[in-house]
Amino acid sequence: MNDPIKPRRSWPRQAKLAAAGTAALLAAGLAFGPAAIGAAAPPAYPAAEAHKPSPIPDRIILIPTTTPATSQRVSWRAEADADTAQAEILEAPRALGQVQPPPGAVTTVKAIASTPVNTTLGYASTYHTVEFTGLKPGTRYTYRVGDGTNWSPWTDFTTAAEGFEPFSFIYYGDAQNYLDSAVPRVFRQAFADRPQAKVIVNAGDLIDSANSEEQWGQWFQAGGFIDSQINNISIPGNHEYSGGLSAFWRPQFPYPDNGPGDPELKQTVYSVDYQGVRFIGLDTNHQSNATLMAAQTAWLEGLLKDNPNKWTVVTFHHPVYSTTGTRNNPNVREQWAPLFEKYGVDLVLQGHDHSYGRGNQVAARKSATVHNGVAYVVSVSGGKMYALNGGENWTGNGAEVRSTSENTQLYQLIDVAEDTITFEARYADGTHHDGFVIRKNRKGERTVNDLRTPENTVGEQVTVDKTSVRRLEPVKVSAYGYDPGERVAIWWREADSRRGGGHGKDGTLLGHAKADELGRLSQTVRVPAPVKRGGTYVVHLDSDHQKITSPPITVTR
Repeated sequence: MNDPIKPRRSWPRQAKLAAAGTAALLAAGLAFGPAAIGAAAPPAYPAAEAHKPSPIPDRIILIPTTTPATSQRVSWRAEADADTAQAEILEAPRALGQVQPPPGAVTTVKAIASTPVNTTLGYASTYHTVEFTGLKPGTRYTYRVGDGTNWSPWTDFTTAAEGFEPFSFIYYGDAQNYLDSAVPRVFRQAFADRPQAKVIVNAGDLIDSANSEEQWGQWFQAGGFIDSQINNISIPGNHEYSGGLSAFWRPQFPYPDNGPGDPELKQTVYSVDYQGVRFIGLDTNHQSNATLMAAQTAWLEGLLKDNPNKWTVVTFHHPVYSTTGTRNNPNVREQWAPLFEKYGVDLVLQGHDHSYGRGNQVAARKSATVHNGVAYVVSVSGGKMYALNGGENWTGNGAEVRSTSENTQLYQLIDVAEDTITFEARYADGTHHDGFVIRKNRKGERTVNDLRTPENTVGEQVTVDKTSVRRLEPVKVSAYGYDPGERVAIWWREADSRRGGGHGKDGTLLGHAKADELGRLSQTVRVPAPVKRGGTYVVHLDSDHQKITSPPITVTR
């Protein structure tokens, strides 16, 4: 039955006139904006005023130490004397404000450094650093920084565990441009997705002009309170250099001074061990300086060779395999990539190319979705974009690019567990772009598995040790990409028959097997007796997550 026709609604005359007037304003573009009320556009607020320091602390950021389970550094900016810059800390209470901490609960710590930096806006910004020591592992603390009168808000952080504990961290490629407009939504979305993250990694080019007070102010504003409660691991890109390292770098980022020992590399090359992960930061801005590159290379090998941590993450700015233009970094690739592969580095996180690229060395490829080498990633978080170059720098140097993206802002979420690292790249709107899971056993063996999709869990992904066989001959079957312990049915069926040649709809069941702890399957089966001479068959592996086959196998007799 058709819906009945409804009578037209009659509007009062005044309502009609009002609607017509609004429509006219909208059509003219005058309903919203300064011209609607006859005002001229306001002037831009001066940067010198917007970013001017005051006695109230700002630009507060957590800086890891070499003992993150028992100590913590904090850096901030404020108009305060070296004698008065200080912090207060206590184990996180259930309430503050009217609820005062008990006597003796609050510890006051004097700043260990106060460094003024002359700025491009006509004033000096003074950065202060405090180090909390003697902390308890895995404990939540509340702190504030100030001068004894003017204080920041109370903010919480949690010390690292003494040994391994699962945790998450966030990784960003270049922010650099549009710091006050496009970048904040990326930082906020990443935090919304991983509010429990313990570390943020920035792979260089945090800003565009090394010594711009305005841009540094915008970068800190983009992160807001997030930086005051999550440890920051950043390394400088080329835009943190201008006739030398940015004057802001070391006062803002007082990282561990545990690098190669050269003064030029102080607090730009360093390492931090955090809950079972060794984070290593390198400075690729010295590629043309053989002495500084050699110093980093020797230091890097020492850290990789003697590493008590199960997982290793290395970050630097200029990629081993560039994704855009004709860029190429042969000194980085030739000196460091062999060490990454030799010592089993898990993640290499890079920037510079203002696009996304993820790949690995071709020699590490084990199946269509699995390799066992180093995962190299390039990403971008800011609004400046470069076009992809088709992976030429990868393929021309023995590597393959597995996932790319251009004209997109991304952030990466990395979840570390005892036997896995799960990596996911998401766009600024929170949607998924790329991902993989690294699995590693106690022997140090590893598989790197693309996240499953309907498309990559089917097809010819099974390998066999022979494609010409006789009846009852043993055949070794191998495959990757399973969950640890996943049960797999092994079928023999005709290559050209969907119904398996009369031996049940799946052919002849040869048996079942279980994947190992890395998602690998290896099983020896025998060719069934009732096969046709000259016939062509496949081994089909059927499980909850994959339905994959071998190349065609011909029976000779």
